[in-house]
Amino acid sequence: MKRLNIIFFILFGLSINNFVFTITPTNFYSPYDINWRLPDCKDKKLQLSFNIEVGDSTKSRDLNEHKRDLLKIYNSTESSLAMLMGAEKDSDIYDLANLLIPAYNPSTDDGIRGHFDLGGRYSQENINIQTRYKLPIETIPGNFDLYFHVPFTHAKLSNVSWTDQTKEVLSADLDVHKHLTDDIFNNVKNLGDGLDLTGFEHFVLSDLVAQLWWYMDYKQAKEHLKNVRLNFRLGLTIPTGHQADENKILDMPIGNDGSWGIPFAAGIDLTFIREFRAGLEFEMLFSLDDTKIRRLKTNSNQTDFLLLYKGEATRSPGMIWKFNLYMQKRFANYFTAKLAYNFFRHDSDDLTAKSNNFDYTIINTAQRYQEWSYQNVIFQINCDLFKQDSNYKVKPQISLFAKLPIAGKRVIDLYTFGGQVGLNF
Repeated sequence: MKRLNIIFFILFGLSINNFVFTITPTNFYSPYDINWRLPDCKDKKLQLSFNIEVGDSTKSRDLNEHKRDLLKIYNSTESSLAMLMGAEKDSDIYDLANLLIPAYNPSTDDGIRGHFDLGGRYSQENINIQTRYKLPIETIPGNFDLYFHVPFTHAKLSNVSWTDQTKEVLSADLDVHKHLTDDIFNNVKNLGDGLDLTGFEHFVLSDLVAQLWWYMDYKQAKEHLKNVRLNFRLGLTIPTGHQADENKILDMPIGNDGSWGIPFAAGIDLTFIREFRAGLEFEMLFSLDDTKIRRLKTNSNQTDFLLLYKGEATRSPGMIWKFNLYMQKRFANYFTAKLAYNFFRHDSDDLTAKSNNFDYTIINTAQRYQEWSYQNVIFQINCDLFKQDSNYKVKPQISLFAKLPIAGKRVIDLYTFGGQVGLNF
């Protein structure tokens, strides 16, 4: 037991120092979210469940937590003139910037010249195949469950629109139209080494997850409180999911964007009289530092979806927290009603470019690497299609839920719904 504790704390300590979290900025459940946990089936060792969650939206929340059009998640508009700033001398971008510099001069800039208003629709469907096996370990106090998650995701960004805000009044307006905004898609593609401003669609395997869950019950001889359960989870996420395509500026990763991850959680469940239960859980996820080619800013005024230059950069830790609070009541031996609240926060990431061509301060002004968060309220109904004391070989369970986003920052927070079908053997 002492050796097991030493190994655990060494792994946990290493993860804190060397890991970073990267994930699509939505409020969808992770494959191993605590709210996917079905009620215990005490006499069965193996559980196989199929989980699904769906949602779509044309809205997101910006840095001030206001609801905006979907692609205003980072900036209210995208500036094609700021896109040209900080270019290398004698490059095509540099020449175009010099040609249009009067249009971007503070004395003549009207705040909308060269700007685009963006819109779009994001939809996502997650399917998660989950297995749970109760390990027959008797030499260590408590109970051990081994989980495997095989998640699939269909994500789509459609109806993407780029609406030019540039007027046609001054000669500077006409120059910007002629040389830049009237053919923004081809201009950006040529200047930005193949940069694509359209949407995307993926139906892919997400990151595989293995997780060990320890829990132990402490019976209580109190008038109202009958049991206290402590539980801990430690796992590993395997980077099998889709990585963000840096040549499609609107693309998003499915999973941890190519990084290995270690989820860790600790929680407590309280069981009261009349089959009422409440609990809370604190979860963290650490992912390995990741170095790859990224789109990087060359000027602090640039907006996140119009970045022409690429460079190799390392993304460094931004601490994340996830907190879940719930209460549930069992009715008529079959049904369980559950109300839950969860809070998620991811602190700002830190970028370090491998080349001196990029300034550390400037590249870290990108909004997509800043803090983001969300808060949800979840309503859930579980149904056990058996009596607890029955001796059926297979005991099925079903569950339905609805998730309501109530707050968030720099996040696509969707109204989602879904359910589970579980089979206990």
